[in-house]
Amino acid sequence: MKKLLIYFLSFFIILSGCDSLELEETDPNNFKDATPDLLIKAPMLAQTLVIEGELARLAGIFSNQFTGSDRQYVSYNSYNIVSGDFDNIWGNVYADGVAQCRIIREKAVEINNDELEGIAMIIEANILGVAAALWGDVPNTEACDDVEFPQPSFDGQLTVYNAAIQLLNTAITKVGGAGGNSYGSDVIDASVRDNMLWTDVAYSIQARLYLHIGDYTNAIASANLGIADGDSDWLINHDDSDNWTDGIMNIYWNFMQWNRYGYLGADDAYLPQLLINNTDPRYDYYYYSGDPYDITPFAWYGGIFQNDHSFPVITYYETQLIIAESEMVDGTPDPAAALVALNNVRAYWDARLDDMWGDDDYFLPYLATDFATNADLLEAILTEKYISCYGQLESWNDMRRTDNYIGIPLKTGTTDYPRRFPIPQNEIDANVNASVIDIYVETPVNAGAYPGL
Repeated sequence: MKKLLIYFLSFFIILSGCDSLELEETDPNNFKDATPDLLIKAPMLAQTLVIEGELARLAGIFSNQFTGSDRQYVSYNSYNIVSGDFDNIWGNVYADGVAQCRIIREKAVEINNDELEGIAMIIEANILGVAAALWGDVPNTEACDDVEFPQPSFDGQLTVYNAAIQLLNTAITKVGGAGGNSYGSDVIDASVRDNMLWTDVAYSIQARLYLHIGDYTNAIASANLGIADGDSDWLINHDDSDNWTDGIMNIYWNFMQWNRYGYLGADDAYLPQLLINNTDPRYDYYYYSGDPYDITPFAWYGGIFQNDHSFPVITYYETQLIIAESEMVDGTPDPAAALVALNNVRAYWDARLDDMWGDDDYFLPYLATDFATNADLLEAILTEKYISCYGQLESWNDMRRTDNYIGIPLKTGTTDYPRRFPIPQNEIDANVNASVIDIYVETPVNAGAYPGL
């Protein structure tokens, strides 16, 4: 990751050694502040590192989509992680993410820019939701204020979720019709920039958070107001036009091809075998078979992690699968509504593979008669989400949240799977409110039984 630079601007000030040189009181090359419309890119990029970087790779190993194949990744494949592994990413979450969003919000209020304030709220809410999902109790109300709260308290996980949900409610009232072509547009992939609406992605993120906390009624309601088609996803721009040194490249590609070749494989992973057994055509998009490993995540031309391929923040297919699952576990199951949403996802993938590989019947709609019981339908929904969200945090979030309902196998030689990431060592050392919690202890919102069928 040391070589990874994403839109990073370096400013070099070359000063003469001449004794008579006098500098003006205001140095135009020494930036101390910026307008909020320029600052918004910073938390967007911090969010990218949080959801597409090391945390996503670990989540993929823990949910058995990847294999740790070399160096420390061999240990990760046996779930051997330590608090110090998370020091850097904690800074991306708070110093680079949440703190910057709050600065932007303050500046946006000063210039009466509701739209920009709302966008910053959406990014902040998403980052906080990710942090709560992965670590459980995390700082929020006292976070990012070193003067007033040098040792911030840890808010309860459910409290953080609810705060993020309410932040999204407020954001929705502010962003209006703003879309991907507004602020920070070059961090959003060009394929969706014209169609993405901030209101829609806010509702979809909210639906995800409601799903995490088991509020299925509100998950359905928010999802129905969320992203309405596959052309309106929130995707991170990695269009580097084969300029491999500009830092815009897909982070998986950067890791697997540029910086840490061979560390991440899939030889003994479960997902590729599941795809092979189901003759699922996505195997040829997700994985590559060949030297030096038998199976590896497809970080090459034509693969899902190609250098210029975008990466999802929140998508149409996830939104539909939230509806499908929630319709099955929210009180009285509604298999008809769930099947409609599941088939919407199959239609999405059929169209996407058509675009890549040519017209074919890659995925036909399911019929109600394809499922003997409601439990079979729920398993199909959760399995589809496990496949669709390949390489994303949600696969591990769902594994923990549903008590591993679809039976993802554990890694060889292990007897349980991690239920959380450890609080970073730097935070433990500096903050008396930070606790050391075993990674096999459920987070509070996942501690109860999953209402599966």
